[in-house]
Amino acid sequence: MYHISDDKRAKRSSERIYNGLLECMEKKPFDQITISDLQRASGVARTTFYRAFDNITDVLYWKCDTCFYEVLSQYDPDASKGEFHIVKHYFRYWMDHSDILELLIKVNRLDIIYACHMKNAEIIRDRFGTLPGIPSDHGNYFIAIRTGFTISILTAWLQAGRKETPEEIVGIIREQLDILPKVWGKPNT
Repeated sequence: MYHISDDKRAKRSSERIYNGLLECMEKKPFDQITISDLQRASGVARTTFYRAFDNITDVLYWKCDTCFYEVLSQYDPDASKGEFHIVKHYFRYWMDHSDILELLIKVNRLDIIYACHMKNAEIIRDRFGTLPGIPSDHGNYFIAIRTGFTISILTAWLQAGRKETPEEIVGIIREQLDILPKVWGKPNT
């Protein structure tokens, strides 16, 4: 697990380690990178690495977790302008910060993306409060369904080369939601 203190120097060192990891990944596969490789690439001492991280995978968790915290905590539901506003906000953020997600896809660690999104999705639930029409003991299912849906769209967008704008992503989602009843038929009542 990562354990980074809240001071600027620790955060700067963690960023240097992450950037060193990116540099190392240009030369060799993730599973062949050592702490010594990260030391050389980042210029950060071994003790500094272990003060912040237990292992190299923790660097990925930290960066992904930091980004999900940032994107979800920046969303203001009071400033929302229509449905799917959060989707636009979300994809605008990832247009500029996709390197960690692309790296996680490259090393086949979608589990980290999912875990970090689930952890930080509570931010949105706290901002929106109780959801109308959803029993309070079903809130965790609501978050899990939305997380799966969101992460699937996000990874498909990244794997396709991030060609669509946030507005185009909203259009694609709307199109797909409109098609669902036609494909699956009406539910039996």
